[in-house]
Amino acid sequence: MIHLRKPTSQDGSKIFQLAQTAGSLDVNSAYHYLLMCQKFSDTCVVAVEMEEPIGFLTAFRDPERSEILFIWQIAVSQYHRQQGIARKMVNHLLMREFQPEIRFLETTITRSNVASQTLFRNLAKELDSELKEQIFFDKELFSETGHEAEHLFQIGPFNHNLQR
Repeated sequence: MIHLRKPTSQDGSKIFQLAQTAGSLDVNSAYHYLLMCQKFSDTCVVAVEMEEPIGFLTAFRDPERSEILFIWQIAVSQYHRQQGIARKMVNHLLMREFQPEIRFLETTITRSNVASQTLFRNLAKELDSELKEQIFFDKELFSETGHEAEHLFQIGPFNHNLQR
């Protein structure tokens, strides 16, 4: 059985390993994942099966607009994909109480990441909310060769209070 919860520092190295094997993620440093688990656990989720992390979601509140929750990364282990775990992690996070309440979800997605685009399009329908998309970071802004442009996906404002 899969259990969803806030991550702890002890999850950081396993989450880092998941990021390394996730395929299409830009992998951050191990320190980054430890920091997200420690300092941003209220806005992050880890999916655990038999005491082992099998998925994670890292997010933070926009420092300039606290009603926006920015999802940084979502990853699910190869053997647990296509089971709705990513969607469940987002919904789990949205069920938490925030002050002020979350009214928008944002993330950036490249054109080649069809799975994430599908997830966010389906979330917008499920939440009965508008989905807006625009270029956020053009590919020329990235120092590494071959990085795609990042498109900002914004869902919201939420048309109703989220069920708790």
